[in-house]
Amino acid sequence: MASKPTSTSTPSVVQLFGPRVTDDEEEIAVGLPSPTPSFAARQADGPVALVAPELAGRPKVWFVIGPGRTGKTTLLRYAMEKVTGNGGNAVVAALDPQNRSLAGFLDGVVQPPTNDAAAVARWLETLLRSMMENGGSAVLDLGGGDTSLGRVLADVPDLAATMDSAGVAPVAIYTLGPRVDDLASLATFEAQGFKPQATALVLNEGLTDPTMAREDAFARVVRHSAFKAAVDRGATVLWMPRLEPSVAAEIEAKRLHFAAARDGVSLKSRTTAPLGVFDRSRVRAWMAGMDAMFAPVAAWLP
Repeated sequence: MASKPTSTSTPSVVQLFGPRVTDDEEEIAVGLPSPTPSFAARQADGPVALVAPELAGRPKVWFVIGPGRTGKTTLLRYAMEKVTGNGGNAVVAALDPQNRSLAGFLDGVVQPPTNDAAAVARWLETLLRSMMENGGSAVLDLGGGDTSLGRVLADVPDLAATMDSAGVAPVAIYTLGPRVDDLASLATFEAQGFKPQATALVLNEGLTDPTMAREDAFARVVRHSAFKAAVDRGATVLWMPRLEPSVAAEIEAKRLHFAAARDGVSLKSRTTAPLGVFDRSRVRAWMAGMDAMFAPVAAWLP
């Protein structure tokens, strides 16, 4: 009796943990509705060519964009501590109509006097014009609920090139969690033509399951066409390290600066106890990780 042929095919590997992402998996569409005709429809003469910015020593405007709970406020607080610690200066503005909590952590935060979308867009345009005319730097907190940037881009589709030609470097910072929907703002603003050469996609490890590899947690995000298109045109990918949630919550509740939390310093204006010795160590390690994350784009800081 003839023997059965022996199979030489490699057995398939079944992924037991983490998201299963295959090459032929259907992509989830993301993107916010544009308030006006698309950027492409307005550019009869072709796309606007951006001048490559030389960021070192130049005034900069950070457009920090991301939905709630993606680490945007944490990133802003840390960045501004670095700026002030290095002797720098920048106007800090909170424009998200749903959450302007940044003013609770940083002094001197400016914000529009209204939540009306059209009025906030005019306020933003005035602020940007002031930066370009006076050569100042600014850090803008644009949350997931903000529509002001989209409205400005609808009227000034070559905003990035306009700012760059005025000597002010635009910097786009997108904070992202492992949800594909977090890419909505990136997809929308890039489609509107807002593509500064200095663009960072910040993947927040703190939003992932600690038992899962970060690459697995963000698999669908990094494979999405919106993400890949930004990377292909030159966007920088940064990994924001995890800070123990209980430690982050205590720092937030006590309204501490990260350096004060790390050094065990309590605020003189409040009767709050400093962090414990182990939590201070956790903050120290996290800040070292943040320093390492920012190292490739240190010249982007205001």
